[in-house]
Amino acid sequence: MQKKAKSILFKFGVRQKVLMVLMLVLLTALTVSGWFALQEEKEGVLSEIKQSGTDISRFVAKSLVYSVVGYDYHTIDLLLQEIVKAEDVGYSKVVNAKGNTMAEAGKLIYNDPLKMVIFDEEIKLDNEVIGHLTLGYSTSKTMRRLEIQRFALIKREALIILLIALGEFIALSFIIIKPVSTISKSLNENEEGGRILGTIPITSNDEFGQLAKQFNELSYNLNIANSELQSRIDYADKELIKTNHALLERSKELTELNDEFKNLSITDSLTGLYNRRHFEEMLAGEMDISRRHGDINSLLVIDIDNFKDVNDRYGHMHGDDVIKMIADVMKSRLRETDILCRIGGEEFVAICRRSNKRVAIELAEDLRKTIEKKITQSGKDSIKVTVSIGIDTVTMDNVATHADNIFKYADIALYHSKEHGRNCVTHYSDMTI
Repeated sequence: MQKKAKSILFKFGVRQKVLMVLMLVLLTALTVSGWFALQEEKEGVLSEIKQSGTDISRFVAKSLVYSVVGYDYHTIDLLLQEIVKAEDVGYSKVVNAKGNTMAEAGKLIYNDPLKMVIFDEEIKLDNEVIGHLTLGYSTSKTMRRLEIQRFALIKREALIILLIALGEFIALSFIIIKPVSTISKSLNENEEGGRILGTIPITSNDEFGQLAKQFNELSYNLNIANSELQSRIDYADKELIKTNHALLERSKELTELNDEFKNLSITDSLTGLYNRRHFEEMLAGEMDISRRHGDINSLLVIDIDNFKDVNDRYGHMHGDDVIKMIADVMKSRLRETDILCRIGGEEFVAICRRSNKRVAIELAEDLRKTIEKKITQSGKDSIKVTVSIGIDTVTMDNVATHADNIFKYADIALYHSKEHGRNCVTHYSDMTI
């Protein structure tokens, strides 16, 4: 019987949890109460320390007036040494009006009001500040007294908590834990895959008996509902997988379509080069880089000579063939880093990154000569065209004026090429020489 009682007393479960809560509440309440009491005591003591330290600082400051005025270092040092011999004063220091230390005694403890409180007092003669006194008031004696009170409080709280916990432990063990343990054991043994297979074997007329009866009825209804719900969940999972797969496919299609729309919005459908809108965005970005970092960039504006005659003579379809030929030549002869665009019917541009005047002219001449040699077949006819090219270059020297007007200046250079016989290359800077 004694062995069984001991087993009940030390069985882990609700009993220990309730006890822990009770102990925690009691410990918190007693600790908070004790803490407030100690804080009040501590604040009172610190207030006394501050008042006492202030009075001592004022008294010592008045005592040092004539010694400071007379630069009597020896007397000041003797007085400070005597002061720090007291248990309550751990540090003292006198500084004259110029900031020079006249005497110092004891050991200063910074940033720890629990060990030392620092007082600064002006040393005045006829309301004129002639120096400063720093006094460190030691709080170790007071803190020891507070520690003794804290230890006594902890022992008293521990005894109260122990007695209450023991009484609650015994009451819980015999009144509540046994039926609760029976219920818990039954639930653990009878649960499988979300279904409750058995019943709780309690038939008493108290609250636990009523709880067992209601639970047994509820478990029966829950098992039925669980079976129906599981069937629906299985069906819903299958449908959800199908829907999710369809949504993923649709999302992929939309992403591809969006990428295609984006590409169409920035490219010319005939040549595959960037269109005018994208050219303007890219040019603005490159000019911003030139302004910030001083990068050299050149812009080529290319126009097909007498293209209207080509359309009138061979038709717009063959005119499109010529435009595509120009685009192909630009792709093959210019560099991968260059940005190629078609900005009008027969007008093209190339942003040549990091290209100075010499490189830009070389690229333009190579492009002009290659196009001049190209032949586009139109039925039995062979179509040959030439291009005129205008160039402008942004450098560190002209970025302030040319970055915002590079297209304008390159276009002016293009018209110079047109007016001087076509099939030639003109750099804007050569026009102004």
